[in-house]
Amino acid sequence: MNDKVGLGLTTASEASFDTFFIGENELALDRARHGERVWLFGERATGKSHVLHALAQETADARYITEHPPNLDKDSTAPLLLIDDIDALSGNEESEYALFAVYEATDFAKTRWVVTAQSAPNEVSFLYRDLASRMSLFERVELRPVPESARGSLLRFWANDRSIGISDEVIQFLLDRIPRTQESLWDTLQKLDRKSLLENRTLTIPFVREVMNFE
Repeated sequence: MNDKVGLGLTTASEASFDTFFIGENELALDRARHGERVWLFGERATGKSHVLHALAQETADARYITEHPPNLDKDSTAPLLLIDDIDALSGNEESEYALFAVYEATDFAKTRWVVTAQSAPNEVSFLYRDLASRMSLFERVELRPVPESARGSLLRFWANDRSIGISDEVIQFLLDRIPRTQESLWDTLQKLDRKSLLENRTLTIPFVREVMNFE
């Protein structure tokens, strides 16, 4: 699994809802799991791809599409269609036509859709007005970032899932010195984990100071 799948969440194990740091997203996850046409949007590193991977894990014969342009020839028969970064397909005639065609093919079927994007559907510039109209029918569900006040708990959650030993003192040391974005926290933990395994050292403050070149 790509390291970036778990930004905001985890990649230590197979992405699942058990390894998702829920934060303020309980309702969003419920709609992603049970909605018929769900447009899951939010800023980078909130774990949108993780949610799709988790849905694919718990749904037999789900079809997870990441290729651009998408190959949608047989997807009208899938019980669950998952499309990551659907907004990246806008502006490409071939991709938009494929999306529109498969939407029409699944319109009267029982196929569920969950797609991800950084913006709401009305903020995406689709070339085809009919496709924009269909996408506007999706239920808009925002995946919110973890509140800054909970970033320490998020870092602890990641560390526990990856079996990384890290003290509260080290967590606070990091939070005082690096940007508290979810992407920055994730990249820092990945870097420290790799270095500690390579050198067979624990995550102490002196070790973290050395690896991160802190003064």
